[in-house]
Amino acid sequence: MSLHTSFIDFCSKITISDSKKDSIIKSRNAIRNVIRNYFKNELKINQPKFRIQGSFSINTALQPIDDNEVDIDDGLYLEHINPSDTDTWPTPKEIHKTLMDALDGQTKDGCEDKTSCVRVVYRNDYHVDIPVYIMKDSHALLANKKANEWQTSDSKDFKDWFFENRKNEQTTRIVKYLKAWRDYKNINMASIELTILAVKHHVKDDDDAISLQKTVDAIYSELNFFRYIKKPVAPYENLWEDKDDIDSVLKKIKQFKDDLNSAVSNDSEHRASVILREQFGDRFPLIKEINNSDSLRNYETGPKPWKK
Repeated sequence: MSLHTSFIDFCSKITISDSKKDSIIKSRNAIRNVIRNYFKNELKINQPKFRIQGSFSINTALQPIDDNEVDIDDGLYLEHINPSDTDTWPTPKEIHKTLMDALDGQTKDGCEDKTSCVRVVYRNDYHVDIPVYIMKDSHALLANKKANEWQTSDSKDFKDWFFENRKNEQTTRIVKYLKAWRDYKNINMASIELTILAVKHHVKDDDDAISLQKTVDAIYSELNFFRYIKKPVAPYENLWEDKDDIDSVLKKIKQFKDDLNSAVSNDSEHRASVILREQFGDRFPLIKEINNSDSLRNYETGPKPWKK
């Protein structure tokens, strides 16, 4: 097994399973129906629209490690609002309370009212985050409960940016490798940050090991110099503006970079896989060690056409 083949196998292991995905989608659809019926029957207003977003929308969702939960983001877009009459808009706190009321009793574990979404929890399995938006002048405004403001933020813009700027399907795998490394090493980096970095710095290669190695080299070089990650869509903010552990994160990225370089340049694919398991855990395949005696035995017992 080559390193490239090992990475492809690793990608299959860390990608969320079809059965898990089906279960989550089923729960998402049930939540949508509960909210639609609440708006229609209880509030007597137009039903909202929904749009899947986040890692599910760009096919980078991962199977979590241990007891961590899978999360899915399902954007809710209000349809009963007059975009031009902002005085009649509900406040973010009000619309969050409306969702909490609508979803009361939906699961045994209930809902959590977060800053930018309402979270429906399915304990030790997955949760569904529901951010709320209003469309105004072709831009989405997100309900931020903590600030109690409608703020410019549109996940669809980011999804469009991703598919317009990724180089190929390998870019998607690179995102998954980075997220798997983040999860195993417990790195304080958001998925959107890793996705931006992967798309921006992806170096194409027929070998995923070499592609990842060169990509992480480029990522480290930029972050070590600029210490800055700019969101490529509105509101175009620096995602590291208030980050207080940059030095610690950069140290871990450098170790990741160095181990990737050591693995790719190692003459032994077995030793290379051992190095990579330090960064990815035992979900990364351990390549069997081939020693000289095995090679000699294969030579001695193999067919010898010259002796016919």
